[in-house]
Formats: sequence, C-alpha cells, structure tokens
Amino acid sequence: MDIELINTNERFILINNGNKEKSLNIDKHSVRASIGNGNPKDNEKTLATIENVKGIIGCIQLVSGYYLMIFKSHNQVATVTGKKIYQMKDVELIPFFPNQQSLVSIPDQDSEEQHLSMIKWLLSSENFYFSYDYDFTHTLQRQYTINNNNNSSSTTKGSSISERCDSRFFWNEKYVSILSKEHGLNDWILPITMGFVESKKLGNCQFTLISRRNLNRSGTRYNVRGIDKKGNVANNVETEQIIEIKENTFTSFVQVRGSIPLLWSQFPTLKYKPAVTFYGNEKENSNALEQHFNQLHKTYGPTTVVNLIDRKGAELKLGEAYEERVKSMKDVHYVWFDFHSICKGMRYDKLSILMDQLEDDLKQYGFFYVKDGKIIQEQKGVFRTNCIDNLDRTNVVQSLITRHSLQNQMQTVLNEQIPSTTFQGDQFEHVFKNIWADHGDAISTQYSGTGALKNDFTRTGKRNFQGVLRDGENSVKRYYLNNFKDGFRQDSYFLFTNPTIDLTTSKQHESKPPSPLIWIFSFVFAAIFLANLYLPAVTSSIGGFISQTTVLVGSIFFALKLAMKYQASIVDKPTLFKLDSIYKN
Repeated sequence: MDIELINTNERFILINNGNKEKSLNIDKHSVRASIGNGNPKDNEKTLATIENVKGIIGCIQLVSGYYLMIFKSHNQVATVTGKKIYQMKDVELIPFFPNQQSLVSIPDQDSEEQHLSMIKWLLSSENFYFSYDYDFTHTLQRQYTINNNNNSSSTTKGSSISERCDSRFFWNEKYVSILSKEHGLNDWILPITMGFVESKKLGNCQFTLISRRNLNRSGTRYNVRGIDKKGNVANNVETEQIIEIKENTFTSFVQVRGSIPLLWSQFPTLKYKPAVTFYGNEKENSNALEQHFNQLHKTYGPTTVVNLIDRKGAELKLGEAYEERVKSMKDVHYVWFDFHSICKGMRYDKLSILMDQLEDDLKQYGFFYVKDGKIIQEQKGVFRTNCIDNLDRTNVVQSLITRHSLQNQMQTVLNEQIPSTTFQGDQFEHVFKNIWADHGDAISTQYSGTGALKNDFTRTGKRNFQGVLRDGENSVKRYYLNNFKDGFRQDSYFLFTNPTIDLTTSKQHESKPPSPLIWIFSFVFAAIFLANLYLPAVTSSIGGFISQTTVLVGSIFFALKLAMKYQASIVDKPTLFKLDSIYKN
C-alpha cells in the first residue's frame, strides 16, 4: 500500500496507488468516510500533501476535536504462508483543523498535549505489527477454522480481515469505526497488534515466532496485576511458533502467559517488592477465575497451568490461593514449580524436572500441522505459564516447552519432510536461542520497561556472571521506571485501549512533583556538609571516622524513612483512573 494523503480544509483524501476513482474521503465536519473521487473540489483549499503513507491507524477524538492517526513507514519482519508481516514505524497525528487547539482553553490545551504525548509514546514504541493480507490477530489454526466455516456459510464468505479479527489483539478497533459503515471501506482498515515478530531461515525451513499482546487489561508491571471481573488478566500474551517447510506445509505451536487470575494488586510504594493486596470475596474471585478459564478452554481447549512463583513470602500466599481454586477445575492440569528454589545456584539443568512433569501433556496436546494445504492434525490444548511478573522465568520455561514440542514434531511428522538434524546443531541453537531471547526482551520491555532477566540462559543455554550483572542493571532500571515513570506509561495504555474513556473532557496526567525527593536529598547533603565542616576529618582519628560514618549512615536512614512516609507524593501514579477501581466495582 502506497498512499497519497491530501489534507484539505474540508476533508482528508487518501489515494492508494494512484487510484483516484476509489479514494478514501473522510469528511472533517461529519467525521464520515466514503469511497469516491480523489480530486479536490474547486472550493477546497489544499493545506498539505503527504506522499508514501503506509497505513491508517484511525481517528481519535480529543478535547479540541479529531485527529487522523497514520504511519509513514514500515519494516518487513516476516513472511508467513507467503504473506508479509510488517513493523509499524513513523507515526503521525494530524488535527482535522489546523487551529482547533486554539479554540479551547489553556488548561484544555495542556491536557490535550499530554494526551497526544501519551498516544505518540505508545504508537512510536515500534512494538506494533500488521499485515495487508495476513490475519495477524489469529493463529494459523484459528485462521484455518474460520476459513473452513466461511466455505460452508454463504453469509460469511469473503469477509475482510478486519471483520474476522480477534478483538483481543485488534488494538485500533475503536478508532476505525468510521471506516466500517459502507461497502469498500473495510479494505482500508489495517488491524495493528502490539507484540513481537521475528523470522529466520533454518536449513530448508523458515522459523517464525509471533506474540500478540491482549489489549484488555494492558499496562505496566506494578500498576496492573491479576484479573478483572470480566476474566481478563494482566500481561496476557499469546505466543505462536511456526515452522514452514514449503508452500502450504507447516506446523504451529501456541502457548499463553498471563498474570495469576485472582483479584490482587502490588502497587508501587518505593519498596523493592511492594506488598501484595487481595480483593473481593470468595465468590468474586471464583467467578473471575472461572470466566478466565472458560475463555481459555473455548479458544484453546484443555489447559496446563505452569506456576513458577516462590513457595515463600507473598508469592506463597498467591500460589496457595491459586492452587486451591484451580486444582479441582475440569480440563485443567496444575503444576507448581518453584523456579527460584529448585534452580538456585544457577542450576538451570534442573528445569528437566519440570519438563518431565509436562511431557505427557505435550504429547497429548500436540501441535497444528498442515501438509499441502490440508489439515493433518490440530493442537488440542495449551500451556498457560506464569511467574509473579510473567516475564523472566516465564520466558525461560516457554522456550523450553517449544523446544520439546519441536522434538515431538520431528519424531512424529516432520522426519519425512526435513532432515532429522534440522533442530540440532549450531545453526539451530543460534536461531532458536536468539529469537527467544529477543522475544523475552521485547515482551519484558512492553510491561516492565527493561529487557528480560535471566536472558543469558535463553540466549546461550547457560547462566553466567555477566548475565547476573546485566540482571542487576535491569533490576535497578525497573525500580526507577516502576516508581518514577510508570504512571505516565500506565495512563498511556489506559487512554488508548479503554473503550469507555471520554477524551473530550480534560483529564490531565500530572506527574508527581519531585519536591519531596529534593527536600530529602537536600537534608542528606546538608548533614554531610555540616559534618565535614564541624566534625573531625575521617582520616584524622578513629573518633573522626566514627563521627562522620554515624552522620552519613544516620542521614541516609532518616532520608529513607522520610521517603517511605511521603511515598504517595513521590511515586508516579496514573491519574486517568483509580488503580483499585476494577477490584471494587
């Protein structure tokens, strides 16, 4: 798609590949779209022309009016079943009218600038993917099921990609509503999905890894945990590993991750590990959990729960509450593997204990296999993996599960299609480990703000000291982002994905002022300065050393106590909604 965008005083005219007779026209006054002639009228004034636009994200209404969201560049990242998948880049928001912001009050202008910065931050993250002709929101197995249903039903045959999208992964669905009311408009809709895509050549095969992030209950690490009362969980990601042997011959293996499906939170409080808070009564938790697993069973079939959290501290209480409710559920196999305890001392070889527990389910669930365009077998269940964040431990285990699935695929069906050594040797290890490590970093960055921990094991197959140092660095970065930046990031997710938020009213994100921290650090520096001025020098005597050390340690201790006391004024929290509102309503 190569679009010329003509911005006039009356409408946006979008001409695809020079076809002016079937251009898209968006009327700026009625906010309605139609297909028609792409030539500006005599009484229209052309304000600007943008060439080589690659796609439309949609139209969003803010305080001053509407904005058209477009992207002007893309990067091809994969080809699946002959169809190209792209990464969205170079996003721009164009106001319907050049002077519309000047027509609202100064506070509303400030609010709108905040909203615009949030939307631009999210859409410019280079975590969004799309395809012009591939239904990126569905796994290959769901695509084949939909196509088979279409072939047997005259009412759905020929439906566009946007009409059959999985709404969980259709991130711009609410912004393209003006493009779905007239014949021909659906062709202009490009569903975008936050996630991850990477593809590499592996011998005679193409190895592709795709992840799709559920927009429901999306957000940041400590601001969004657990489940809501509709069964949506935080950090919910569907991951599909595809092996393409030749045209119309491939395998697909799908698994999911998501926060522990109970009503709980862990809001940031300056502590390294904030306290876990539980919400709701037994009935409310059970209803939410049941809805979640009903959705899993409907979409994927029987579910194996792989719980990787600790059997101690706050994680123990979460694990016990989860285990109590889920173990008796039908079509659920629950496995609690205390990753940190069993693999302590970098003994990641002990993960084989877990894989032995999952072996029977791996064989029973199988994988999706299509040969020469015909379905040979379907995947009949799914692994749902979680740790406390559903990031680091989860990525390690998910990569092992897919590795074992590949072995099963080779032993059962692929040995007739490709050499038996395809999933062995240096080339395979390099491709497999690096794609999964890249995947771990991307999914982690979207939720926590940094790359994944323990990723040295995923990338090299070994735990090493350099990886431990990198984990320490990322942990410090996470602490800073989670406490001082994630309010803005959380509001950005909420603003873009929440279907009920009214952006025409002034709702400004106000980052917490740094004044409490300034006073606290000023106190520490003042204490150190006075100590150096009036007390004996550290090197002058033992008494001087003790005096200076006492002042320094005491000042830091007092500063930390003050910071904890005023943490509500220091931590950057979302302002567009109350964090605990989903647990109480």
